[in-house]
Amino acid sequence: MGWDGHELAIVGTATGAYGVANGALGKGWVKSFIHRQPVAAFSVALGCLGILLPLTVIPLRRKLGLPTNQYDAHYPGTVFPKI
Repeated sequence: MGWDGHELAIVGTATGAYGVANGALGKGWVKSFIHRQPVAAFSVALGCLGILLPLTVIPLRRKLGLPTNQYDAHYPGTVFPKI
């Protein structure tokens, strides 16, 4: 199945936000942010992980044959849960 619009939107938003922050805050802002505010940096890292999980979990569920009907019910070959 490949990436559709949702996955591309996630990647595009993440790279765009990083580009804007890098342009506004200058070189080395990530390292400075981590050293000056480690709790906030960890919170941002967890938020990024949560946003990027659909890019990894859903394809893994498809390959394992697990239900993915909550994410792509309109695709042919979608596995629905057995009740």
